[in-house]
Amino acid sequence: MNQRNGKRSRWIRWIGFAAANLTVMGLLAGAAFLYGWARFTQSLPALHGWHRQAPTAEFRAADARPGYTFDNYLDQEAKVFEQLNALVAGPWKAEAEGKFDRFRAGSVCNPENTLERNWNRSFVFKAERPIGGVLLVHGLSDAPYSLRALAERLHAEGYTVVGLRVPGHGTCPRALAEVAWEDWTAAVQVAVRGVREMIPAQTPLILAGYSNGGALSVHYVTSALEDKSLPAVNAVVLFSPMIGISPLARVSPLYRVVAALTGDPKAQWSAVSAEVDPFKYCSWPMNASEQAWKVTQVVEQRLAALQHAGRMKELPPILANQSAIDATVVVPKLITALFDRLEPGSASELVLFDVNHVSWLDNLISLSFEREIRPRLERKDLPFALTLVMNEATNSLAVKARTRAGNSLTEVALKEVWPKGVFSLSHIAVPIPPTDPVYGTAEATEKTGLPLGSLTMRGEHGALMISDAMLVRQRNNPFYPFMEDHVVQWLAENTKAQ
Repeated sequence: MNQRNGKRSRWIRWIGFAAANLTVMGLLAGAAFLYGWARFTQSLPALHGWHRQAPTAEFRAADARPGYTFDNYLDQEAKVFEQLNALVAGPWKAEAEGKFDRFRAGSVCNPENTLERNWNRSFVFKAERPIGGVLLVHGLSDAPYSLRALAERLHAEGYTVVGLRVPGHGTCPRALAEVAWEDWTAAVQVAVRGVREMIPAQTPLILAGYSNGGALSVHYVTSALEDKSLPAVNAVVLFSPMIGISPLARVSPLYRVVAALTGDPKAQWSAVSAEVDPFKYCSWPMNASEQAWKVTQVVEQRLAALQHAGRMKELPPILANQSAIDATVVVPKLITALFDRLEPGSASELVLFDVNHVSWLDNLISLSFEREIRPRLERKDLPFALTLVMNEATNSLAVKARTRAGNSLTEVALKEVWPKGVFSLSHIAVPIPPTDPVYGTAEATEKTGLPLGSLTMRGEHGALMISDAMLVRQRNNPFYPFMEDHVVQWLAENTKAQ
């Protein structure tokens, strides 16, 4: 008996020793992580006024009390921009320097000067006899401008179109450091109600979301299934939807610990860059990653709950347009968390833009993504239609759209081709046409003098106050005309019977 007790005591001591070692190692690893994070924040450039201040009139979820309308939202937004203009003309004036500065009044980057209107603000395009209503919801750090081209096309087709400026966006980076995901979802609900009131009762209501706006669109339709006071949506169109993001975003809330320990306000930022883009923040607050992580987790939980309850068939048809390579979202998650859960025979469709498989790029592109995506898409029982935009042949820049819906397989040659030197699309390229005056080709951006879509500069890595990604990442979709026509046709086919 004493021998057994002695062995048990030794095992208990060994287990305690191992647990203590693991605890100490964990604490040391955590301390090293926080120390490295603190050192990184110290290396960031100095903060400016637009990193420290933001308009105080911004919409919050608590503002959406009973009776609060989209007109109220637009009035509140007008006050936000009044405050922003006062900051630009006042305390920020001495800090904004150089030709390329979004917050300098006379700069080509200032959104008040770039085009005929400030596309950072919400907009309303009313149709005389609307065939339906569309709410457009932009992405994270973005603005309504990103879906401008689609808005103009849908309006020309006869839809009443509203582009929502999501709270925290379109003004200054600090605003994105203060917003919560609940503010975003509340604003979408206000805007959907507003669109529903603008169109006849029998006409369809459509949500179109880009990136984080895609997550917010799916969040809304799942909310409307539970809350019958919310207007029902008849179809959803997504562009680079943020259904899944890197698990690393899970640790983003730790920036608060670093900020508290160091007292350094730069700890709230993962990037501090020159603000040269009139319609997208170049600096990135850690809060943006934290809120994006939270909303994607809620969306995934809701989709899983709907599947478990056998209610996925209640979702409206969904059309998603996605680059096969995407450094912002996890593309396989779009398939596993959303499309694989759909009911067989669904009218939903995934349009996937493949990489440029021309032969001379063979050993220059990492195709690791294919190991995650292609096996999932080679199933013959997909509960959705799949369109793959791909090279006609490995020795050709010509492109075809290959569609598999159930047992049918069709191929259509497209007019568009891969531009020279472009090896793939990107997260930010999908909803932007090559003709865009800011993010388009060199010819398209001549009239604005702001060639963000065709910027080419050479020098040493790390010397510019803009990210290297701005010089490398594809900013427009060479296959946009095909995609836009496909969206219009898909909506016509899937919103007929109301």
